[in-house]
Amino acid sequence: MSVASNQVSNTSNLGSFPQDGGSGVGSNGAIVASDPLEPGGEIEDPLAPVREQIGTTRSAFGPDRSQTGKNDEWSVELAAEYGYVWNASLTNGQGNVNEQSGIIGLLGSKRLDEGCVGIVGANWQLFTFGFDGPMPLPENLQGLNAIFGGDFEISPDWFMRIQVEPGIYGTWNYINWHNVNMPAVFAWTNILNAEFQWFIALRADIFQFFPVMPVPGIRWQPTKEWLFNLSAPKPTINYAVDEEVNLFAGGEILGVTARLPSDDSGVYENRSLAGTLVNYFEARAGAGVNWSFTEGVSLQGEAGAMVWRTFDLPRLNESIRSTMAPYAQISLRGVF
Repeated sequence: MSVASNQVSNTSNLGSFPQDGGSGVGSNGAIVASDPLEPGGEIEDPLAPVREQIGTTRSAFGPDRSQTGKNDEWSVELAAEYGYVWNASLTNGQGNVNEQSGIIGLLGSKRLDEGCVGIVGANWQLFTFGFDGPMPLPENLQGLNAIFGGDFEISPDWFMRIQVEPGIYGTWNYINWHNVNMPAVFAWTNILNAEFQWFIALRADIFQFFPVMPVPGIRWQPTKEWLFNLSAPKPTINYAVDEEVNLFAGGEILGVTARLPSDDSGVYENRSLAGTLVNYFEARAGAGVNWSFTEGVSLQGEAGAMVWRTFDLPRLNESIRSTMAPYAQISLRGVF
């Protein structure tokens, strides 16, 4: 799972508890307060990467954070992403593969009470593969899920996020109840001062080989120009050139866990793949630029190398990997 973003995302800063007051432009192109601890500012919540698929997916890719406007109005965040990975060789004589990936995310948030922000949305993540060889896996893996959750202020320095992502995780040509899953995220963040925040998150997913995965992270902004957002799924170092252009470099983890059709005819190592789970992961390293070309809307482009990829088949206790390959990615996001 997540529309991640990854993404976040990711580009990803997930929840916030805004207050009335001044703001500036953050290194990821989002509007942020100059001092998140002052009453006149807006608290930037580093739990964002949680929504953007902490662990394996960026299921709530999309906007940089969940935020509410003044007067408790709804905030709507939209994001779309497309990526291409060039040809790479598969292990065990399975031929070659290229990849196209996409994410479309929609997230709405609204302050329900003092220190409580409700979140609702949807996310669609798709991987399509062009296999050149005897690879027995299907040519697409996808996750289509809803997002329900909330951000809660425990104390002036501590915040919590609870989020569930019920949906269907499988392939285009087969959808039934066996594809239904509901991953969940529980995360806590501590704001030490205006520059430094850290968090710890737990992602629960029964489709995964490890059903519960802890993920730590930090967000450190020592100066107005520099931001170190060291958190999964997209750890980056960002530099703000000006109020519109930001440069970044770092890595990203993408993936989805999907169940194959029960009538799948694929066979690997003389064993049937019918109904098996596929845990797909890939890791990328690259650099890019984020351009906020109008208020609330930004365009991001990046390129680099896909450095690691695996198709894990837990039931068969087998994995299919690939060599490195270049990639390019473009994304559009907005907050309204």
